[in-house]
Amino acid sequence: MDKKSLRIYIKEEKRRHPATELSEEDARLCREVLDNRRVKEADVVLLYWSLPDEVCTHGLVEALAATGKTVLLPRVAGDTELTLHRFTSVGDMVCGAYGILEPAGEAVGVDELTRLLRQEKGCGGTAAGMVGIIPGVAFDASGHRLGRGKGYYDRLLAQMPWLYTIGLCYPFQLLDSVPADGTDVMMAEVIC
Repeated sequence: MDKKSLRIYIKEEKRRHPATELSEEDARLCREVLDNRRVKEADVVLLYWSLPDEVCTHGLVEALAATGKTVLLPRVAGDTELTLHRFTSVGDMVCGAYGILEPAGEAVGVDELTRLLRQEKGCGGTAAGMVGIIPGVAFDASGHRLGRGKGYYDRLLAQMPWLYTIGLCYPFQLLDSVPADGTDVMMAEVIC
């Protein structure tokens, strides 16, 4: 199945699952993220403020911030880029591109991330100090990810090849195979 057809298939598949079932899955998946060894060890977590058709991460963002971790959320910057911003509170977020709530503070660049990681508990600016929880339309067990088609995350993640990435999805979004090309960034792990 090509990428466009697969996106349509997943959208139709999601409609087959009642909201109560998806809400239970959201809670289970967020518990799994919180229990994940890499997430527990990380001082900085790149996460996303979910859209209605994604695993709901709103409570997860707040829970991770409440543990003292630095939580970074992306903000759409133009037609091709995501910038990262510190999450402070839901009250400090604004409605951005695609109707997504986004942090209003200043951007944290990749160079600043390296400095931040070195400051946070002396983790040395390595992948052990930061983990990324990444959304996707579909994933496969090999770590291939199918996004929405604009390449935002692939461009962002290509700047941080040291980042340990975890795809987050509902079980029906984990497939045997997902089409991928040379610009698609693979996940190190998938939680579904």
